[in-house]
Amino acid sequence: MTKQALTAGLDVGSGQVCCVAGIRDKDSRIVKVLGVASVPCDGIKAGAVINIQEAALSIGRVFEETEKAAGGQIGKVVVAMRGNFIKSKNLKGVANVNHSNREITQETVENALESARKQIRIDPDQEVLQIVPREYILNQQRGIQNPIGMEGTYIEVDVRAFIASSSNIGNITKAMNSVGVKYDDRVYGYLAASDILVTREEKELSCLVVDFGGLTIGLVHYVDGIIRHTDEILDGSDYITRDIGHKLRAAYSVSKGIKEMYGAAFVHSGFKNEKFEYSGASGQSARKCDRLELVNGIITPRIDRILYEIKQIVDKNNYGYEFLSGGIILTGGGSNLSGLVEAFEKVFNCSVRNGTPNSDKVIGPDEVLSNPSYTTGIGAIASNFLSSENYVQKKLTGNGIVSRILRLFEEIF
Repeated sequence: MTKQALTAGLDVGSGQVCCVAGIRDKDSRIVKVLGVASVPCDGIKAGAVINIQEAALSIGRVFEETEKAAGGQIGKVVVAMRGNFIKSKNLKGVANVNHSNREITQETVENALESARKQIRIDPDQEVLQIVPREYILNQQRGIQNPIGMEGTYIEVDVRAFIASSSNIGNITKAMNSVGVKYDDRVYGYLAASDILVTREEKELSCLVVDFGGLTIGLVHYVDGIIRHTDEILDGSDYITRDIGHKLRAAYSVSKGIKEMYGAAFVHSGFKNEKFEYSGASGQSARKCDRLELVNGIITPRIDRILYEIKQIVDKNNYGYEFLSGGIILTGGGSNLSGLVEAFEKVFNCSVRNGTPNSDKVIGPDEVLSNPSYTTGIGAIASNFLSSENYVQKKLTGNGIVSRILRLFEEIF
């Protein structure tokens, strides 16, 4: 029996690139994760390439390490993109049912989606990243998620189109191609992650997914089972690290260690105060800090600011607190901060949980599935495959990974 080629999900984030490799079982409709890797990257900031050589080198290394971890070769690549160079808008398309039995077919749906695509108006330096059907309307009956096989005379589709800067996409593509990596599909990262974290019931009740990254925080708001709003905040866990560094006059690596070991969103129940030592910047002698001072004076003010920004967005998009019956689902590397769940509960007065991929959609090692840094990569593999959502991407050509030229690349750069 021929061994199934691996599908990889590449998450282009901030400060690191993450890659997940797995296989997709068409019969069980489940993604099986087989290997992951994460590589530091100074060439990508908030999802955008700022140094193409550094970005390319990190991407090449992360694919090499992922193939080793998975024990196989990657045949297909789905890249998850995010950043403030990506905007979105809602559009509608319509198609008549051209069959005597009035049955909706795949062709009918594709005609409606193509009609929606034609409504998109973009600037010369932009292109469509992804089109996502939000709901279908069959003879004015709303809320239909999969109309194929139903009867009607015409069908409408309500879509959310994600539009990105061509130059930003081009730089990511160029960095990948430089190390022999070509992608076959591309998706909006926040949406790919949220789809494997949220249950159908939570979507129907209305919920908010908060992807707490390093330099950006993504928001996906489901209302009555439909994607009603997506947004992004230019803030995140790396800003907490920087705040610690400025206040304590410590190097970034030291500040990050302090945040991870002693940090908390606020002084919550069970919080224990203690003094700790840390290395000062530029070889200065060891300094001391009080954990209570660290949290109250440095971390909590930043968390309060982030919560305020999210609250403002929720209030303005016409789907406020009454549309959070399904709660808030946290993901992203920054979601590991102690007390963050309780901080969200206090502000939004709803249930809050840390998200892990749904077991009916994804299986794999617990240490991988429980690590939010890999959620977007897993979601990229699952996109356009699982039956929970019918995502439609712009079809792209590519031959998968055709070579690994890291050694040559390092000699050149």
